Amino acid sequence: MFQQRGRSYRKARKTAGPVPDISRRRFIAGSAATLAMAFFGTNLSLEYIITENTSFEVITPDNDENRFAALRFPSSAWYLLGGYQVPNRAVRAKLKGLQPAMNERAPASYVGYSNEGIDIDKLFVAIYNDANKRRIGDIYLYGDSFGGMVATVLAPMLEDAGYRVRMIVMGSSPSSSFDVLDANKQLIDVAGYLGPYVGVLGRMAVGAMDGVQNPNGRGMYEAVTQGIERSLDGSNNSVLLRTSQGKFLEAFPRQYHGNISPATGIGLLYDEQDPIVDAASAKRGWHRLLPKNPFYEYDLQGVGHASPEYHSPEYQTGLTIIQDQLDPPPNKQPKPRYF
Repeated sequence: MFQQRGRSYRKARKTAGPVPDISRRRFIAGSAATLAMAFFGTNLSLEYIITENTSFEVITPDNDENRFAALRFPSSAWYLLGGYQVPNRAVRAKLKGLQPAMNERAPASYVGYSNEGIDIDKLFVAIYNDANKRRIGDIYLYGDSFGGMVATVLAPMLEDAGYRVRMIVMGSSPSSSFDVLDANKQLIDVAGYLGPYVGVLGRMAVGAMDGVQNPNGRGMYEAVTQGIERSLDGSNNSVLLRTSQGKFLEAFPRQYHGNISPATGIGLLYDEQDPIVDAASAKRGWHRLLPKNPFYEYDLQGVGHASPEYHSPEYQTGLTIIQDQLDPPPNKQPKPRYF
């Protein structure tokens, strides 16, 4: 009996025919369903990421360094304001590069807003609510590129609300659209208007262009590769959207009226070889806009544009020196300048 069954089994294997059509249909249907579920799940994840990126929310990393800084400076806070259409993941990386220096004066936070576009009122409410909740009295603002303009608009609003803005640091921040180099204005236009219509290849081309024009001290191959990777990242819609930040950029400083407290220190942190912002022009512009405020300039070298995530030691050194000069702790006096 057992042997007969074995022979039958071997015979069935030798004479097995093609898979029936019904199995093919079920296989195709199952595969389609699996792909649909994967697509749906991916879009849910993407929607979550973009939603998180577009929320006007203050994010304070929960790490030992921030907790220790909060104990040392319980009524102070740093707020990092991101650049033109920079997604939150990139702003988090920038904060990580700056946090050790920031923690010498306060715990460090960033504000998520860039992909949404700029809404000063929402941004003010987010910082106001966070500062009120944490009982903050002294505020430090770090403007990363475009964020420097935002910081100068927010500062008088925060001061009117009862907070003291001790310092604003411009990290490669243009003082007007005239400081932005022409090639990068064209890149913004290409990213905003052509990106949505040319699909994946268009996104890759824009990403490669971004890497070439903004190497920030990286090798050309690495810069282009990372530019392409960013362009294909679903959480980075900077190559697909032209937000109201562009309008803000064009309107500033014509619609800016100053009114920052003359006690607020202004730190300028630039690379003279910045490929995006004319550093010398931007510095002159900030001095014209804020003639009553104390300034301190620290020149970076070989770091490109607004890149603390790539050149953390250089930025930490520069920010530490700026803080010591403009806002020395009680046991430290600013060093004399001989230049």
